[in-house]
Amino acid sequence: MPISAEGDLLRDSTGAFQRIYADQHEVSPDGKYYYYQPANGGMSRIETQYLDQAFYNSTLAQILTNYVEPYALTPSTGGTAIDADGNIYNSDTDSQRIIKVHTNGTKTLLVQDPRLLWVDAMWVDAQHRLWMPAAQLNRGTPFNNGTSFVVPPLHVFTIDIGVGPSPIDHA
Repeated sequence: MPISAEGDLLRDSTGAFQRIYADQHEVSPDGKYYYYQPANGGMSRIETQYLDQAFYNSTLAQILTNYVEPYALTPSTGGTAIDADGNIYNSDTDSQRIIKVHTNGTKTLLVQDPRLLWVDAMWVDAQHRLWMPAAQLNRGTPFNNGTSFVVPPLHVFTIDIGVGPSPIDHA
């Protein structure tokens, strides 16, 4: 599926739908689950034990999809981050919002603001803040036939989330 931002499916200079071959990746704080989603949305997870075993077992590697679980219906995103409690923060490139995906897969709105345009590369720091770089990637030259519609300056926003980073994630 193509990716969307600000409510529009992105197209290249020929009019074909744009696809971004980058996935969002997180590992639960206890190391049990690997969470991932394509940029166009839909988060899944798999137990890391199967990934570890598949590294040494080519037969298991061929059937890894049998162990994948749909986790949360998430929107097109520029990025994710995970906190120490295992909650995943997902940026919504269409609605300029950050969605909190709780450990049971349910979602709540954390924040919504028109300045949160294509938030990418989020992280949680030791002061319990979620950092949200608003990169405006969809307005850049790759998505607009060589013309930039980025509105400077670019901003990095923070919000207190009340919990620190996962102990196995960057801080």
